[in-house]
Amino acid sequence: MGGHKNKYLQSVVKSVLPIIICLLLSIPAFSHGDLSVRIEKKTAEILKHPTNPELYFERGMLYQQHVEYTKAYNDYLKSESLGNTNKALKYRMAELHYLTEDYNEALKAITSCLEIDKTDVKSKKLEAQIYYQLKSYNKALTAYGYVMTNMTDIRPEDVLEYSDIILADNNKNYNDALVAIESGLEKLGPNTLSLQLKKLDYLIASHQSEKVIKQYDYFILQYKRKEFWYYKKALYLIQNNKPEAANISLKLATISIEQLDAKYKSMNSIIELKQQIKDTENSLNN
Repeated sequence: MGGHKNKYLQSVVKSVLPIIICLLLSIPAFSHGDLSVRIEKKTAEILKHPTNPELYFERGMLYQQHVEYTKAYNDYLKSESLGNTNKALKYRMAELHYLTEDYNEALKAITSCLEIDKTDVKSKKLEAQIYYQLKSYNKALTAYGYVMTNMTDIRPEDVLEYSDIILADNNKNYNDALVAIESGLEKLGPNTLSLQLKKLDYLIASHQSEKVIKQYDYFILQYKRKEFWYYKKALYLIQNNKPEAANISLKLATISIEQLDAKYKSMNSIIELKQQIKDTENSLNN
């Protein structure tokens, strides 16, 4: 009976509808049509000034944005051959190698870039990403640690990437990964959803059950739509042999659904959730 119940609960966990997070990132970008026009204009300038290294560099960046990587690389090489030794060129060449998954060449280029300015945070971040792809996790961790200490415009994605590298270096080092997440929450605000979700994942993976329960309570208190969180918390409590607390959480999930506006109650996701709650209660109490 216990084995049957565990199999049932596992199937329920897998079938739970995920909470969909829409992160709308505003990334400035040109349309491909506009880029084509700009490339044509830059080409016309190059015809007038064929020995100007900056023009080749600028067209190379346009080609890179246009995802014409071979043409971009050729322009970067031409710019370099005409005497361009700027850090920006070396960075773009490293970035291009990274985008084309030529990580060894990318490492050579970013090393050359850092020889010009070893404190450049942007270059150190790319260096860390290259080392990560090369599976040199310890070096990646050192480089990204510098980034996290010195970056002034940190984003949630940076914190998540850093925590991934921490665990790539040592897949049991949840302590440091959680420290990184907490540091990110301090800098970006306690309600940064992607970081709070990752914190939950790490707490579950490291079997910190009491903290996991508190983390579920955080989501329940923080968000108006509580029904899914109550249900997910109940499933976790069942897995951790806390049937009484699980029953309470399931009842609170049902109450939360009853308090929804009619338009939400008729949604397929809510109808399915109601059935999942009922099935879980029956399994738990039989």
